Amino acid sequence: MLRSTFTPLLHTIPSKPKPPNLFSHSISISLSQSPPTVRQNASPTATTTTTNPLHNLSPTSAYIHLPFCRKRCHYCDFPIVALGSSSTQTNDINNDPRISNYIHLLCREIKATNSQFNHNPPLKTVFFGGGTPSLLLPKLVSLVLETLNLKFGLCLDAEISMEMDPGTFDVVKMKELMGLGVNRVSLGVQAFQDELLKACGRAHGVDEVHEAIGVVGICGVENWSMDLISSLPRQTPQMWEESLLLTINARPKHVSVYDLQVERGTKFGILEVESRAS
Repeated sequence: MLRSTFTPLLHTIPSKPKPPNLFSHSISISLSQSPPTVRQNASPTATTTTTNPLHNLSPTSAYIHLPFCRKRCHYCDFPIVALGSSSTQTNDINNDPRISNYIHLLCREIKATNSQFNHNPPLKTVFFGGGTPSLLLPKLVSLVLETLNLKFGLCLDAEISMEMDPGTFDVVKMKELMGLGVNRVSLGVQAFQDELLKACGRAHGVDEVHEAIGVVGICGVENWSMDLISSLPRQTPQMWEESLLLTINARPKHVSVYDLQVERGTKFGILEVESRAS
């Protein structure tokens, strides 16, 4: 997969007139001012005042990292915790104490966040990413949103997005999440062929993909996107064309296509090293 830098548990993004360059930080809120440059430090009149106006603006967006999955995919080098993949374990996974402990720690971090701004407009967007955020019970999602609202405030029309995997939610759960304010869904389909999904270690099959798309439609989620991966092992041009056609027929608002990149230490990376050595 295309690499992504490690994202903190809670990451707030300042309001802006145009898209800024986003930075990767340790587990903290990026509210402090930038340190002075080398040239500024070398100057006898150096001050700690930043010239970047973005750091003088209060945050209007929050990214919530939820690093739990049913299993680790063969291309994944992200920081996750694999909980198990059997469909018979779904209830056990939802109630896994590691998830609830993490959420309570996350909420403590949100509460402890020290805002340095006199004026704090409510958050306009919240994004639950991971990992597989749709593994969370709605009551835990509610706890995070309530904590964010108490600390920062949430706009009445805030865009609240969640990454969701097929096989991790049904109509009941989707409606509960929508009732909490989730109004945008990013569906991790990746492929429409069982052999490809199995080959890359996904925890779901094609039947679950169609079920998930159906749930999104039945529940009336208007703003939703779909993720696909190209250049998978054993993926033929005909398979890729089929996936694109089925995606078009599903009519998502947006489609994200990721070209496979084999990373060191992943299952695909190990297999690649072994194939070169043989």
